[in-house]
Amino acid sequence: MALACLRPGYNIYSCVVRHIISAYEGPGSPKFTELSNQITVELKDVKIDTAPISAYLMYLEEKLKGGSLVARIEAEVTTPLVVHVRNPYMPLEIGLAWHPYFNAPYIPATTIKGALRAYSPPQICGRPAAEVFGTVGDQGALIVTDALPITPDVLGADVITPHYKEPDQVEEHKVRPIPIVFPVVKPGARFAFHIASTELEQRCLSEIWPAIDRAFAKGIGAKTKIGYSRLKKL
Repeated sequence: MALACLRPGYNIYSCVVRHIISAYEGPGSPKFTELSNQITVELKDVKIDTAPISAYLMYLEEKLKGGSLVARIEAEVTTPLVVHVRNPYMPLEIGLAWHPYFNAPYIPATTIKGALRAYSPPQICGRPAAEVFGTVGDQGALIVTDALPITPDVLGADVITPHYKEPDQVEEHKVRPIPIVFPVVKPGARFAFHIASTELEQRCLSEIWPAIDRAFAKGIGAKTKIGYSRLKKL
């Protein structure tokens, strides 16, 4: 059954949750993988309303201008991007970070900041990287906002096929692989976010840019070891 609520004016997350609940209310409930696959195939055709996102990004930039450092970063996805594949974001077999207010996939600020710290030198802007990018319980000197899509056609689908789901089963002719279709942000999609600080000077950007470039090249999100979740700064 098609998801009639996967369209403008409806909350996509709520639509998906309601569809899953409805599927298990009656007899003959489908397997969750099959249901997840069906939802993902329909989800990839959803177009994002970027107007409220653009207005929010402009408002945010104005509010951040009071600090000593502020910059807007725009990036383009170059390989399929997946972020936060488990709940509570999108309750599918393999999920995707989904913003509850902007009704769109996004890259959480914590994910970006963690990647920046991981690919920064030990010292940046005359401080230890931990002081700039923060640690658990300490946000650090640099503010990083969520990255939100600025192009409407951002969703796609990818497939993974686990071959050996049966315990201790390695005989090729006996395995029953079940493909899992999962949502991704597709290459070509563009995102924007801000970095800002009241402690760091604007000249510090010359040291932060290389860290951003390295993090984008290595990948921000999940499955980076096999080439997913890479971006390039625009």
